[in-house]
Amino acid sequence: MAQKIVVDTDPGVDDVLAILMALASPELDVALISIVFGNTHAPVAHANLLKIYHLLAQELAEIPDAEARYARLAQPNKTVLALGEDRPIGGEKAVAAYFHGMDGLSNISETHPHFTPPELEPGATHQHLEISQKSSYEAILDLLRDEPEHTVTIVALGPLTNIAHALRAEPTTFARVHSVVWMGGALEHPGNTSPTSEFNCFADPFAAQQVLDACKAGQFELIMAPLDITTPHQVPFDDLIHPELVSGPDGSVPARKSDTPPSPLRAFISAMLVRVRGLQASFGLDDAMEMHDPVAVWWALAQASRPVLDLAEGWELQPREFKIERVGELTRGMCVVDRRGTGDEGETRTKSERLVGGQKKKEEEEGKGRMGDEIVKSGNLPKVIVKTPGKEVLRKTLLERVFGEA
Repeated sequence: MAQKIVVDTDPGVDDVLAILMALASPELDVALISIVFGNTHAPVAHANLLKIYHLLAQELAEIPDAEARYARLAQPNKTVLALGEDRPIGGEKAVAAYFHGMDGLSNISETHPHFTPPELEPGATHQHLEISQKSSYEAILDLLRDEPEHTVTIVALGPLTNIAHALRAEPTTFARVHSVVWMGGALEHPGNTSPTSEFNCFADPFAAQQVLDACKAGQFELIMAPLDITTPHQVPFDDLIHPELVSGPDGSVPARKSDTPPSPLRAFISAMLVRVRGLQASFGLDDAMEMHDPVAVWWALAQASRPVLDLAEGWELQPREFKIERVGELTRGMCVVDRRGTGDEGETRTKSERLVGGQKKKEEEEGKGRMGDEIVKSGNLPKVIVKTPGKEVLRKTLLERVFGEA
């Protein structure tokens, strides 16, 4: 049986790829898509989700094997779509328009208006979605209340604002969750919004700390995919952008040609990634898309229907102790790791503990006075993904499932 999941998201360019991979994975049953502010404003992100489904409907109509790949859309119980929070719990609001464009999708609302679906008439139903009138956090709680305990996984791809509101409203109901998987934070890796902070953590550090505190209190398992693990997982733009639609990052003619025109989804994603490719070239980065949000979905599908800490082959977790800076002038959203080698009680910690394939493995630190990989006194610390089966496996999984390509 497929694992029921909530995708809490702020689409967002890489969110689109993650959402499509979730919908194209038979291991997962996307029961609810809850929208939060982040890469753009929440109402705009809600409209972006409708764009995704508009292109999915075209894909199913035009591509023979698409219906089999996206079988979730044919199920009688539609995925619920709920609009959530448009402001953080605390602090000033920030959105990532600098990278994702004002519409969150590289400004394709203006450059490619044909990707925008017509507005639903009042009272009309959506072909593939049940559009909820409830807030995202209420829809999350409804699902957790209705489903058997510890059977629903929340995959959070944006700020944790919706999650924190649900936790605040009904902590006992929220504790029925199987686990929360969050693409967020940066522990050893530089930030992507500030020198020290990853965007999802920066956008609502108060919500992130609240969820972190609840995890440490033993209310649920929190699995994190921080920049440390997501940034190295890259897929070349040549694999994602159809060669007929764009030249290389330097304006050159594409090295490869195609005898087949782009499918609706391929055209949609190509249009989004043209701007991203140019931005990354201007920053001197690799000619590849960093798979931040897809890594979180990949974890969820790899672990579907397994106990939380019974790891699939090739995955490793590291329990980590840290706190999140909420009000720092220069460090808002920073994951603050105590590297002095002392614990809360002044103890020197000299061992680390990893979870490898469901087994705990202790390792001696090379020296005292460092706390890069802390020993875990309690099983309640967040578990950070530190190893995956590799970026080539992710590339193959994404291309096969989203586009039907080997």
